Amino acid sequence: MRTNAACSRAVRAAILQAPVSDREFRATLPETAGMIDLASKLISEGQGLELMPREANPDSPITAYRFHSLCAYMGDDDMFSSDLSDDQLKQRLAHMSNTPCQVIFSMADEYVPDYVDKKALVQRLCKALGGAEKVEIEWGNHSLSNRVDEAVQAIMQFVKSGGPNGWDDPWS
Repeated sequence: MRTNAACSRAVRAAILQAPVSDREFRATLPETAGMIDLASKLISEGQGLELMPREANPDSPITAYRFHSLCAYMGDDDMFSSDLSDDQLKQRLAHMSNTPCQVIFSMADEYVPDYVDKKALVQRLCKALGGAEKVEIEWGNHSLSNRVDEAVQAIMQFVKSGGPNGWDDPWS
């Protein structure tokens, strides 16, 4: 059985790699608006755990609640959208403001619509997180599969540069 003390020490730092808006990306797809309407209807009828039609998410099954959470404005998982106000971002991310964070943002992320000012967004996210360390990987794709060495170096720097007290330094 975990104690509260054990749980409070469980997360000593966080690295957010590719913090992008599912909602903003999905809004570029023609079927999304209708699927949000369907998900909202199912949720209002108490059927949020029902599966959405396959075209809502062709890669894997998704419940109405989860689809709505990801795709609707201010859904539960609408965490990184560029059109959220600074107050809304802070409301959604400030719970991490006392946790050392690194934000690794791929500047060529294929899931970020072209209209999004990526540099401004990553700056706003870092501020909402209470001053997180910002890493911009130029030309990096969403998974950083084309910039693995840069990503690994950034992560190692973060850990080495005084990660949370109590971490064992695996490089010493």
